[in-house]
Amino acid sequence: MSLERHDIVMFPGWRKDLEQKAFDAITQKNFEEALLHIKKLEEFNEAHSEIITAKTIALVELGRYDEAIGLCRQLMKEDEDNYYKYLHIYLSILFQNSQYTELIDLLDEVFETETVPPEYREVFMQLHNLSKDMRTSQPEQEAETHISHFFDSLEHGNFQEQWKLLSIHRRNNIEPYLKGLIPYLSDARLNPVIKTGILLWLVEQGVDEAIEVEKFGNSDYITPAELNDVMETGFAKKVLSCLEDVEQEDPTLFEFTKQILYRFLYIKFPQTPGDEEVVDISEAVLLLARKYLQLNHSKIIESQASDNQKNWMEEIEHLEKIYYSQIGE
Repeated sequence: MSLERHDIVMFPGWRKDLEQKAFDAITQKNFEEALLHIKKLEEFNEAHSEIITAKTIALVELGRYDEAIGLCRQLMKEDEDNYYKYLHIYLSILFQNSQYTELIDLLDEVFETETVPPEYREVFMQLHNLSKDMRTSQPEQEAETHISHFFDSLEHGNFQEQWKLLSIHRRNNIEPYLKGLIPYLSDARLNPVIKTGILLWLVEQGVDEAIEVEKFGNSDYITPAELNDVMETGFAKKVLSCLEDVEQEDPTLFEFTKQILYRFLYIKFPQTPGDEEVVDISEAVLLLARKYLQLNHSKIIESQASDNQKNWMEEIEHLEKIYYSQIGE
């Protein structure tokens, strides 16, 4: 008979160990790892205020702004003692994402209906005033300057700069920049991760024309409007179906496995392996997740993997090392 999490006690030593691992991972900028430790604490209702704050930081650093905003809104309702701390984080996310009007409207309501503690009132006023200035300071000219910077970074910048600027511009209408962006999708010199980001920008905005995309020496013409998101492809769904038992038995391991699969498919997008590789790739990402989490018997299990599964493990690790290691440089 299985027990619900609330029927199982998390001993203080384990809780402190998970908390320390989460904080250490944040410090070392291993944000996905931090979220895994925090998820385990949440499963046992052992995630205190500082841990939840760390979770919002990790989500923001991973660019998962909608999740971070949703979490802040939830916590502002549920944790009254820390309401203004979460409101501060929420406002900072809005400012970071240039959502100046929403920030101003929210603070106008707060100032009108609430008595803001002195330690927060000054910083809230600064955010309010800065947002008003940013909203009225020649937005069209700034947009042109920023997009020029982005195109220059595609030619001469490093991965970090390209990724940061792409994340900013993906909120904008792509139409004015489409002709300038298309050639980069067939340029073998551009990082495949950046190509995927540009391509998903086209997908999100429903660009309905055939465009040449080069990945790993192979070129093909694709129509972005006809593509699904990375984890909504038929191949991704089939791999996840193979991992259903893992999801039921160990949700934390499943989430880590899913993240490895996502990163691999993101690099390859829109290309996917053939359906005949579904089983071996599902086993490969699961073995890598066990290896990264240093689970018991992972080496024994890995030794029992087929040659094809080991080859996929090597390729996935190789691709991650080449393309994602640049994020921390």
